Amino acid sequence: MLNIIIADAELELVPKELWSFPDALSYSRRRSKKLSEVLLDSNYMHRAIESVFPGESTRRGRPDIIHTLLLTCQESILNKVGMLRVFIHTRENKVIIVNWQTRIPRSFNRFAGLIEDLFDKKKIQNNGLILLEMIDSTIREFISSKGFRNVRIFAPDQKLRSLSDAIGIEDETTLIIGGFSEGKFRSDLDGLGEKYSIYPEELTIWTVAMEAICTYERLHSVVT
Repeated sequence: MLNIIIADAELELVPKELWSFPDALSYSRRRSKKLSEVLLDSNYMHRAIESVFPGESTRRGRPDIIHTLLLTCQESILNKVGMLRVFIHTRENKVIIVNWQTRIPRSFNRFAGLIEDLFDKKKIQNNGLILLEMIDSTIREFISSKGFRNVRIFAPDQKLRSLSDAIGIEDETTLIIGGFSEGKFRSDLDGLGEKYSIYPEELTIWTVAMEAICTYERLHSVVT
């Protein structure tokens, strides 16, 4: 089993501090939703984010990153055979538990609507099956509660090591990948596991996840 935990994902509803900004108001009207029900999206609220949170406009409000990541993971062969579990931890210490059977909408707008519903309802179900669930938890508390083993943290500022070493041959491996486009982890990950860098340049989180999944499939003979 491969567990992938996305840490400090920039996935949040529009903060109250931005509710009076024209670009945020315009976006909510276009979506026919209250600002309190809309995902923060820097593509539409870049100026508002920069005004209130200087220097964070290129990091905060990136639900598109998580959309691409989930499409990559959920469509993988490893997930199709039931050997992948994905969890999204957000900057606000919420954790989204993704059922391996969940099909992620290919349309970003539909995905955004789905996650907005999740923030509101805390669970997305279909015929009694929980597809997505949101709970309140720090990443440290969540890892402890689940008893995850063989935790490895991917961080670009570490010494380069092979991806095969990071994945290992254990029956269960847990990988922590940053859920942001730039910068460092906000959460304290010290002591949770070994840290690895797998490439001399920074990679997108879906690229890291894809490479990790493919390596796990090869090492564990999921594919030939």
